[in-house]
Amino acid sequence: MGPARSLRARLTLWYTAALGVLLAVLGATALGLLERGLRDNVDTALRTVARTIAETSREPSGFGPGFEDALDALLGPSVARRFFQLLDPFGRPDPRLVPRGQVRIPLSVEAVRNAERGRETFETTQLSGAGAAPVRVLTVPVVDRGRLVHLVQVALPLDAVEAERRHFLWVLVLLLPPALAAAGFGGWVLAGRALAPVDTMVRAARRIEAEDLAQRLGGAEVDDEIGRLAAVLNDMLARLERAFAAVRQFSGDAAHELRTPLTILKGELDVALQSARSIEDCRRAFASCLEEVDRLTALVDDLLFLARADAGAADVPHESVDVAAILADVRAPLEALAERAGVTLTVAAADGALVRGHAALLFRALFNLGDNAIKYCDPGGRVDIWLYRDGERAVIEVRDTGVGIAPEALGRVFDRFYRADAARQRGGTGLGLALVKSIVQLHGGEIAVESRVGEGSTVRVVVPAA
Repeated sequence: MGPARSLRARLTLWYTAALGVLLAVLGATALGLLERGLRDNVDTALRTVARTIAETSREPSGFGPGFEDALDALLGPSVARRFFQLLDPFGRPDPRLVPRGQVRIPLSVEAVRNAERGRETFETTQLSGAGAAPVRVLTVPVVDRGRLVHLVQVALPLDAVEAERRHFLWVLVLLLPPALAAAGFGGWVLAGRALAPVDTMVRAARRIEAEDLAQRLGGAEVDDEIGRLAAVLNDMLARLERAFAAVRQFSGDAAHELRTPLTILKGELDVALQSARSIEDCRRAFASCLEEVDRLTALVDDLLFLARADAGAADVPHESVDVAAILADVRAPLEALAERAGVTLTVAAADGALVRGHAALLFRALFNLGDNAIKYCDPGGRVDIWLYRDGERAVIEVRDTGVGIAPEALGRVFDRFYRADAARQRGGTGLGLALVKSIVQLHGGEIAVESRVGEGSTVRVVVPAA
């Protein structure tokens, strides 16, 4: 990815653009405030001069040499002698005050109307002979005993205001590019420092391979956005490590489980082909082969069902099923297994335990639970199966007095192909409880197991009632 498309470049660009907009807004605001302040100063000076002339106009001998000196002090000689005039109520110049080099100040209709009401008027206009700059004009009425006797007009050129405005604009134009360049450089450096942990995480992640998932990313201990990202990625790596380990174990156990019946099949067939046997001997060999084929078929069916369940493609019709009736069907084959193993089996079911699900899958789950309990009981042991209704739930409990499960193995009894050391001596594929858990979850239920070594185990299945 090129620099123009990198996150660091985008962050720098966004930061510089935001700062440029902010500086432009601040500059425009400062320019407006400066111009307003300068104009307020001009208006204040005009109001002072206008009031001075108005007060002087009430005195017959007020416009003497002293008056001109006062105006020179207020406005400066060049302005004081040109930009004011005294008018009568009809707008004609008063002969008492005709400055030398005076510029004619126009009298607008609005100013006359405001004067008649006793109000002053500020205007900005362009005067002939006053240069290119606009002029600020103030018209003030002089009222004596409620009668308008004079109009005083005072004007000041705004060239100084325009000059200050242009100077300020030039300062902004000249300072803005260096400021943005400095901000961009600073943003680039800060973005690089902020994203440095991300680059470190990327390099570390590239070094992690499927066979070395035990590595973890650094920085997860820092309580910020980068630290939380590292923690999430470490959690993901931990899950991937467990998943890869489970896949490797699954593959090894599946290969082992498939190899055993295939080896038996090959041995039986070799013996049957190489030895001269009677038809009865061949029949027994073929029957043994058929048993192994059935075992292979059941194992493959279980694996396919688990794969479909993991993919969410298992077909579970939601029909009303009586769990008590299913348990009655399971009871006969379980009693046969218990009698063969020398285990006492008790089955108790309450009526009305209806759930929505698949009868064949529930039969398989109940049979696997009972078969698993019987298998891990020693002769003389006991297996009890109860079915009862708990509010809006159907509960199945399977309790045995078998060898029990060690605490370190209790959390893995539902893993596929997992068998504790004591359980491995009793046969099985290690898929029974994994199938039960998948079936229970497909029915929206939960399964839990409690056990003590040497005292037995209790499996509890809870399924929502119909």
